[in-house]
Amino acid sequence: MSNKKLPDNGNEHFGHPKGTAIIMAIFLLLILILWGSVYLIMLSRGVTFYG
Repeated sequence: MSNKKLPDNGNEHFGHPKGTAIIMAIFLLLILILWGSVYLIMLSRGVTFYG
């Protein structure tokens, strides 16, 4: 077997996707805040579920 190096595809200088992780964290936090506000609105109105 030869120890030939594979050709460089130009992607080796990229690190972990930190920006993507930050955007996803902000998105999840926003979803939690929005659902929490809906939950508090429902509690304040005294919503009952029929079923």
